[in-house]
Amino acid sequence: MRASLLLFFLLTTTTMATINQSNFRQQNVEFLFNMFKDYKVIQEPNHPIFYQGMAFYWYGAYVPSAERPQSCIIFASHPDWPFDGNVFRNGTIPTAAVFGCQAGKMCQGTKCVEPLTHFNVVTYTLVGVVIILIICLLGGESRAAKRNQQAEPPRGATEVFERPRRRAPRDPSFDNMFSPPPSMPRDNRVRFMSPPEYTE
Repeated sequence: MRASLLLFFLLTTTTMATINQSNFRQQNVEFLFNMFKDYKVIQEPNHPIFYQGMAFYWYGAYVPSAERPQSCIIFASHPDWPFDGNVFRNGTIPTAAVFGCQAGKMCQGTKCVEPLTHFNVVTYTLVGVVIILIICLLGGESRAAKRNQQAEPPRGATEVFERPRRRAPRDPSFDNMFSPPPSMPRDNRVRFMSPPEYTE
């Protein structure tokens, strides 16, 4: 009886282990399939990928040309990385892409931009100052014209004078800051003797 129970227990644990392993294996396959479902497989790593009109090469495949002598590299950790979802045939994910810029241009993310030179900074500053001056001058003329129109009453009309507004009264606590409080009689104030007066 003990031997049959032991044999039954051994067979059930072996069967359960086989069932659990097959479920585990199936879950792993499904997980890997779902993970790589949205990836694009890079068939030819030496061919360029075009993004926003620029040719990008995977790291190591770019050769500078006479038209674009400057090499620029963008890493997968960069926020502008445009190649999420690409994978090589061997399963590795690309970590960098290289592109070229014209001479005199600077790399910025996935673009080639003009560098800010001293001339550019001075030019932009002068243009900004001129625009601000024009706005101030044009704004001042319209206000002056409004004042002149309001100051001259129309002919044949009676003049209406507005009563000037009174200012709000000041806080009385500031006026009497150094005088004694009203509850204290004025005779108890400290008096200082004045220096003696000399006569000739």
